[in-house]
This record gives sequence, structure tokens and C-alpha cells, in this order.
Amino acid sequence: MNIVQSSFIQFLKLGTIPNHVGVIMDGNRRYAKQRKMEPTDGHIQGYQSFLNLLQWSQKLGIKEISVFAFSIENYNRQKDEVVFLMELMKQKMHHLQHDLNFIDKNQVKIKCCGDLDILKDQELKSKLLELENYSSKYSQYKLNICFSYNFTNELEKAIQSMPRGLTKKEFFLQLNSYLMVPNSPDILLRTSGETRLSNFLLYQIRENTVIHFIDKKWPELSFLDFCNMILFYRKNKI
Repeated sequence: MNIVQSSFIQFLKLGTIPNHVGVIMDGNRRYAKQRKMEPTDGHIQGYQSFLNLLQWSQKLGIKEISVFAFSIENYNRQKDEVVFLMELMKQKMHHLQHDLNFIDKNQVKIKCCGDLDILKDQELKSKLLELENYSSKYSQYKLNICFSYNFTNELEKAIQSMPRGLTKKEFFLQLNSYLMVPNSPDILLRTSGETRLSNFLLYQIRENTVIHFIDKKWPELSFLDFCNMILFYRKNKI
């Protein structure tokens, strides 16, 4: 982070900061297509935007981030692309933990939110669970990685885990504690110009959640876009 960015961060700290940011990281493939690149290159560029978001958020003091990394519907993509994404996820999680020392340095608790039972790559499944277990000792920051996820599946798993015989009132009082992502985001960011939620955190998004759609593809996300998101939150929060 350069001096100008650090100065902007200090300026943003003077106002209200969202505690929990949800992100639909959309547009990797379209970014690559526009530049006549391979789709895999778009995903690699998207990882850098993910790292940038983590760095900027941590410097600003945002305590929780939930990212939509891979939906259950994404399994229907071309087999080669799905296999590549699994390998990329393994590489980048190792990079995040060991090469950058991001977890220990920032005391980040990582939670893997999704149906890992349908994840065929057992090595990736083991790595995700290992990463979750390793970081469970921390609580300074939270990173919810929604992988092999959609809200329909999350809700189904929650209902299956809840006690039977609850009244309607008891059901809704307890539901949040059984969801993979129990906390409501203060703001939801979606890139690439799409104006839909794509089955992401549908119950957690409440009347006071600010929804911010931007036209830029995920790999194009800039520091200015991040700052604009914070200012948009302040302008529109209830």
C-alpha cells in the first residue's frame, strides 16, 4: 500500500466503517474474453483483486468479509475449467497461508462455507478444512469463503440441523445460529454490472444491508472502487 492509499485509508477511518462486507466476485471470464485471454487468466487476475480487497479491508478495520468464491452451479461449467479452479484454489490458499503469512500476521479466522460433501477434489476439501481448523484460534478478523455454496443449500443444511418441534417464532429466533454465515452484511458488493444476488446470503441480507452494484469486472477492482464502496455505504446506510 502506497502513501496516497494509506492517506485515503486514514481519511475513511474518520467516518462510519462497515463491520461486515459481502462480495460477489463476478466477471473473471468476461474480463479475459474482452482481452482475448484464456478464461483461466481471468481467474488468476481475480485472485489478485481478492488479495487487494483483503489488504484494504484489514487496513481500514473491516472485521468480517464473506466472498462468493464458487457456487454449486459452477460445477456445471466445462470440466477443464472446474478442474483448473480446484487447482487454483489449492495453490492460492497455500499462498495465502504460507507465502504471505496472511492468517497469522493478521489473526484471521477463516470459515469455509459450503457443501464440501459434494466436492469431488478430496485434496482441496482436506486443505480447506485444515485451513479452517488452523485459523480457528484467531478472532481479530473473519473471512468467510463461500465455496461449493448457494443459499438454498445453506438453508437446507441449517433446517436439517435444527431441533424438531419448534414454533415459528422459535425457528426464526434460532435460524441464524445454524447458518454457515450467521451475521448480516452491512454492504454487499457485486461487480460486472449484474444486478442480481445469485442465491448468495439471501436470508442474511436484511432491510438495512446496502447493495452496491458496479460495472467493473472483478479483476478490474481498484482502490478507488473500494473507497467509493465505503462512501456509498455511508450515503445509503439506514
